Amino acid sequence: MGRLEGKVAIVTGGASGIGAATLRRLSAEGARVVCADVNDDAGERVAREISTAGGIAAHRHCDVSELGQVEAVVAFACQAYGGLDIIFNNAAWSGGGYVHTIDPVIWDKSLRVMLTAVFYGIRAAVPAMLERGGGSIINTASVEGLFGEILASPYATAKAGVINLTRNAAIEYGRVGIRVNSIAPGVVETPMLELMLRAGKRSRAELEEMHALGRLLRPAEIANLVLFLASDESSAITGANLVIDGGLTSGLHLAGFPPLSKPPHAKLTDR
Repeated sequence: MGRLEGKVAIVTGGASGIGAATLRRLSAEGARVVCADVNDDAGERVAREISTAGGIAAHRHCDVSELGQVEAVVAFACQAYGGLDIIFNNAAWSGGGYVHTIDPVIWDKSLRVMLTAVFYGIRAAVPAMLERGGGSIINTASVEGLFGEILASPYATAKAGVINLTRNAAIEYGRVGIRVNSIAPGVVETPMLELMLRAGKRSRAELEEMHALGRLLRPAEIANLVLFLASDESSAITGANLVIDGGLTSGLHLAGFPPLSKPPHAKLTDR
């Protein structure tokens, strides 16, 4: 028996990166999964891969910025698999720039995909979860929802909103068995990383150095945290924003001292 045996899960932005890794992980633990994404070719590939491996998976086209499309995915999950227990609101899209230069259309789309869509996901999922006696909602925030980032105000603003929307939903639905949490990843090996490297000033090596682990995070590592929050093992956790950043935000590094990179060689002496 897997940790999610008999459960039904939806992952938005499931066609690649963290979303695809999470679909694989949830399926491996027994969940029937639905990939919701605008990238139909990639989403279908992920669903076929999971099915070939012995899981039960489907892809549905979904523009998360449209409430009707999110509701349609929830309705599909309920009709095809009998209900909904887990939703991972993970889809992302963002523009950027100095605040005074950002096109309002880009600002609106960024917040619609990354914040309003989380509201849509919660709104659509709650009635279905109430039918099952509860459920787990997980939302993707970011460490940039905790701190500012130059040229990234739409992204950082949306992710900060996700964190507080998560808290609010948690206190509203905890007594009816629905837990709501968010996760705040650091820099993860996803297609968005390639965009960051092309548009940003830091090299991959510099980004790695900024993490206490000395490396970037892998999508599968984020998926493991989502699995924990989706499972009954986290039954006492709701309203939390769990930072999973490899130590990126754990220090300011103002003094410039290097971290320990090799174990010190201590001499063994007889006493």
